[in-house]
Amino acid sequence: MAERNKERSAETQQEGYLAIRLRGLMSVGAGNVFASTVIAGLLLGFLVDRWLDIAPIAMLLGGLLGFIGGMRNAHRLMIAKHNDDNV
Repeated sequence: MAERNKERSAETQQEGYLAIRLRGLMSVGAGNVFASTVIAGLLLGFLVDRWLDIAPIAMLLGGLLGFIGGMRNAHRLMIAKHNDDNV
């Protein structure tokens, strides 16, 4: 276990400052992907509501689908980050 920590700290020292910071931005990217997917779903639902002249049914469905898609995409990014950390 101690050898693993020494190897990881040696890798961190070799990576450099910029590489460490870019790895940390993956978490921020997951949040941005989630938010943009929800906003896109709401916007598309709003446009469909205006086009079909119906109640906010399409906007609610678009928001729900955007939420589900955003969670899926953010989870996929976080899993990719976790797998990169373990390599």
